[in-house]
Amino acid sequence: MPMQAPTTDLFYTAFTHSSVGMAVVGLDGRWIEVNPALCRILGYGRDELLALGIREISHPDDLPADLPLLNRVLAGEIDSYNLEKRYRHADGRLVCGMLTVSLSRDARGAPECLIAQLLDVTEQKRAVEERDAFFALSPDLMAIAGNDGYLRQVNPVWTDTLGWTQDELTTQPFIHFVHPDDAAGTLREADKIYSGGVAKGFRNRYRHARGGYRWLEWSTRAVGDGLLYCSVRDVTSQIENEERLRSQEQKISLLIENANDAFLGMTEQGVITEWNKQAEATFGWSAREAIGRPMADLITPPRMRQRHHDGVEAFLRKGMVAASRKRVEVPALRKDGSEILVEITVGVVPFGGERYFHAFMRDVSEQRRMSEELHYRATHDFLTGLPNRYEFMGRLQHAIDATGRESRPLVLLFIDLDGFKAVNDLCGHEVGDAVLIAFGRRLAASVRRTDEVARLAGDEFVVLLDHLHDPCQDAALVVDKILHAAGQPYPEIGGRTEPGATIGMALHRVGDSADRLLSRADAAMYVAKNAGKGSGKSCAAYERDGRWVVRGA
Repeated sequence: MPMQAPTTDLFYTAFTHSSVGMAVVGLDGRWIEVNPALCRILGYGRDELLALGIREISHPDDLPADLPLLNRVLAGEIDSYNLEKRYRHADGRLVCGMLTVSLSRDARGAPECLIAQLLDVTEQKRAVEERDAFFALSPDLMAIAGNDGYLRQVNPVWTDTLGWTQDELTTQPFIHFVHPDDAAGTLREADKIYSGGVAKGFRNRYRHARGGYRWLEWSTRAVGDGLLYCSVRDVTSQIENEERLRSQEQKISLLIENANDAFLGMTEQGVITEWNKQAEATFGWSAREAIGRPMADLITPPRMRQRHHDGVEAFLRKGMVAASRKRVEVPALRKDGSEILVEITVGVVPFGGERYFHAFMRDVSEQRRMSEELHYRATHDFLTGLPNRYEFMGRLQHAIDATGRESRPLVLLFIDLDGFKAVNDLCGHEVGDAVLIAFGRRLAASVRRTDEVARLAGDEFVVLLDHLHDPCQDAALVVDKILHAAGQPYPEIGGRTEPGATIGMALHRVGDSADRLLSRADAAMYVAKNAGKGSGKSCAAYERDGRWVVRGA
């Protein structure tokens, strides 16, 4: 059917072949002509569509917006209008179109008809709706930004996270929300994205509506229409946790660096990775010198290196079950070549598929020396250097206990230095001390190195003879040596008096305790002393078969 008006061959050709739906509408709102594209968009044949009124195929909810605009065109208030409008397709579904309506006038300027153009935007609209649904459902902050510095669209999570409404977020430049310290970096990042780059993991701080800032992490890329698509996450808690972790690590590092103990870390190959200030002070190597070198070559004495390597190899072979945190004392080498004794605790932690060793070390050389000195003072006679009564009684009991596991004879000699009071009275206590020291040396020289010699108190000494082949005969030989040594002149006295010695000898019997054996030897000493009175001889006595036997010098 030919068009009524306006009609030209050029218009008719464009009308017929346009890919945009077009229609000529009368001033009464009824179709005059429709083109094939409009029929295709709405699903009707030409005659079917011409038979329908525009209101019949329009969505009723959209008519209140369309009709006032149409009336304004007819009234000459506006020349045309654009409107997004929904139509009912022939198959019942809705078609979304972008409608443009303009008024055509005749040669006299009177309204003649309406020219309507409809662009099918159903798919675009569906894509936008799906995108909006994705926006609304996403747990992340989703946004679309323009190249003008504004956010065009944001999802509800922005409001949940930052407290701003969507209007507040989209009506101000986004940079207004950015922390001042992050603004320059944010703008540089935006320029880079506009130039075709992609941002992944960029972080900045965004102002919250109630004050303060939240850390956001952006993943952004530009699309062909000049928009930026942004996926954003609130990483405030993560950053705060990371900061707490860094702070904790710094505290631990400071504590280790300034610890009173030397600290060193090593790979499982034994290469040093950490070396604190106390390690520098303890071993003399600076951290720069120590880190990167094998620990064994640096502080393990050469004689112990193979043992160290064997121990590490055994540990690695057995695995972490064998790890121990026991404190042990081992010798260690200093930079100057001197050796010290260190107390060491070694631990191991897995990291990145490997095992790392760490050790705390403390120089206990002085502590050990003082401990040994205190122990020596507590267990030895301060004058002669011989074990004192306390130490000797412990050794005696230990020897007696050993006889229960291995039968062997023990002989105890109780020795009293005769005439020692006269030495003190005639020569003074300093000479008396010198005589005690000299006698102690003579006593030690008269027995084997395996025998025990001690000073009980005053001028009383004891000797424990162990592992004797013939207890009576071997002990008698020792007694003779002691009596002979005791009778030799003492240069310190200068001949003014000459002390001697009296010895009581007791053979250990089954059931004897240390105190009982000492008491028996003491009793034998008094028998010998009584036997030597008036004779001026040094004597020794022991009990055999129920009778006392006395030996003279």
